[in-house]
Amino acid sequence: MALTPTSKIQAVNIMLASIGEAPVSSLDDATLADVSIAESILDETNVEIQSRGLHCNTEINFPITPNTDGEIDLPVNCVSVDTTGQSLQTDVVQRGTRLYDRGQRSFTTFTGTLFVTMVLLLEFTDLPQHVRRYITVKSARRFQNRILGSQTLSGFTQADENEALLYFEQIEAQTQDYNVLNDNFTTRKIVNRGVLRRALR
Repeated sequence: MALTPTSKIQAVNIMLASIGEAPVSSLDDATLADVSIAESILDETNVEIQSRGLHCNTEINFPITPNTDGEIDLPVNCVSVDTTGQSLQTDVVQRGTRLYDRGQRSFTTFTGTLFVTMVLLLEFTDLPQHVRRYITVKSARRFQNRILGSQTLSGFTQADENEALLYFEQIEAQTQDYNVLNDNFTTRKIVNRGVLRRALR
């Protein structure tokens, strides 16, 4: 059998194994309450980890445009948005699935393209393996604690989670291509001011 990244059913079965339950062949056919709880915890943890903003789910300097009413609709899976680059001086926040102009106190003042950094929630199977692994192990520890609450088992799964977290952080650091100009907050603001000045000339 070919080796593939962790699927959602595999993640749930890993969680079930942490409390000594037998694996299931399908989430749709599962009738056990433990399966539903495991899937719910997996989804909860998935949203939590992705909401931090990972290399795989963050769109940088992404152009968005208003509709005919002057409103900007955000993707339904957007959990974080902020202006960047030449749009940095426009103060916006996400409210529901729309962008709100804090400076103008309005949803309808947008007249042109804005450039933003957006964090988008992805399906579990769209994530790279290091993220899937960390979410799975963290979910297994939470699942085991909530179902059994065993301190002994919790100790083993905490060690697994620490190992998965270390690998997760290593891969994130490798793939994010950090550099002194873009990843230092003070330096980035200076660079962005220069971009803005050039755009206004």
